Amino acid sequence: MNIEQFTQIIPSSERNLKRLMYLLKDTNSIPRIAVFGKYNHGKSTLLNAIVGHNKFKTADKRETICNEDYEHNHVIWVDTPGLDADIHGEDDAAAMKGAFEVADFIFLVHQVTAGELDKYEMNVFQQLAKQDKNYRKKMFLILTQIDQKTPEDLSLVQTTIAQQLKNSIDLQDLNVISVSATRYLKGIQESKLIFCEKSGMNSIFSLIETLKKDITSLRANEINRLKSKLFVELDQAKKQVTEDLYEYQYRLSSQYKYYQQDIAHLVSAVSARR
Repeated sequence: MNIEQFTQIIPSSERNLKRLMYLLKDTNSIPRIAVFGKYNHGKSTLLNAIVGHNKFKTADKRETICNEDYEHNHVIWVDTPGLDADIHGEDDAAAMKGAFEVADFIFLVHQVTAGELDKYEMNVFQQLAKQDKNYRKKMFLILTQIDQKTPEDLSLVQTTIAQQLKNSIDLQDLNVISVSATRYLKGIQESKLIFCEKSGMNSIFSLIETLKKDITSLRANEINRLKSKLFVELDQAKKQVTEDLYEYQYRLSSQYKYYQQDIAHLVSAVSARR
């Protein structure tokens, strides 16, 4: 049975099945981290700070229109297209593919200058979390451009976002890190350590090192978990098909019984006229 046949039986399992197939085919032990978020929210700048140079394009126009991979320091980074920028939805589909199918971990990026998380972001982030309970452990919210806010305004935005997450059952456990990738890059370029320290990027680097540990074991656990979930869903589908079949057979049997009765009445009526 191929993916198309399986998803015809259980449409809701398509993403989990594609993720499982990807894991079974990928023998690379290097973790993949997808950087995911709305257009022009600082994803590429964050990636440039992480890899230490301007590898990823940054501009006030759409630059990333498909998932782009780049390996750095034993991590494969997936730069996804900006969400909600393409009216046809093709960019969003590519970004979701990067997040659901190929990523071991997901950095959800939101710029604090935009204020709180908007409805679109909340909806997409909740979709990711609802796909599987383990996604909550794989997702991290990265608040960017903290240098563009006063400490008071930044604290207000952080508090508001924390409340938004608290009010969402699916996002309550989401870890949040606040950074300024621009400040970090400036510190590197100008050899100003204080800029690097105040950028918050050290928290990102520490997180990355933690995520890199024991990726083989983490993937093995994910494979087993996805298999178990798919077997349960397949068993449920089988039971539903069996119930539907019994119901169909019952209706067919009842219709046949009525058909026999109608035939008997017809034969009786014809015989009475002779």
